[in-house]
Amino acid sequence: MTKVSREKIIREARELFREKGYVGASMQDLADKVGLRKASLYMRFPNKEALVPEVLSLTLDETFTQPDIDGSDWYTAYKAVVRAIADSLTDRKRCVGFHLAYGVGDDTPMAKEAVRNFFQAHRDRMTDILEKAMPRDIASITATDALVRLEGATLLLAVFDDPGAMERAVDAVMAAVRD
Repeated sequence: MTKVSREKIIREARELFREKGYVGASMQDLADKVGLRKASLYMRFPNKEALVPEVLSLTLDETFTQPDIDGSDWYTAYKAVVRAIADSLTDRKRCVGFHLAYGVGDDTPMAKEAVRNFFQAHRDRMTDILEKAMPRDIASITATDALVRLEGATLLLAVFDDPGAMERAVDAVMAAVRD
């Protein structure tokens, strides 16, 4: 049997969640995708819900480990974060966080909390950057509006295959902080 890394399982779970959502993705799908028996997968992750925090943590880490984020002036750091989010959404034409948000509920409390924490972490990190240039309450609203614009552009990308929508969203998000 081939040894499959934990990271590979998490990455493949992320793609399954993006493709099929939480409800549509199964542990059997994931086991097939990574070349494991389902029982072996369950030895590493007790259930599908246990994958959600891992998937979102990986995605969050990728977004906020851009070279221009730490140590840069606030505008350069914010632009790097916005670009990282936009590129991730454009590459996959869907947001794993949204797919999970609409698939988890009260019957999956760990997953529901992970989704909430994922979006809260995005907003908090963006707010932390923006508060170098504006009051924190305004920075929080600005970060929230930026996430709404970027995530909304994903809809047009997925439905109409319109990558221009994402670029317009990025331009609008950056224009909002230049004013």
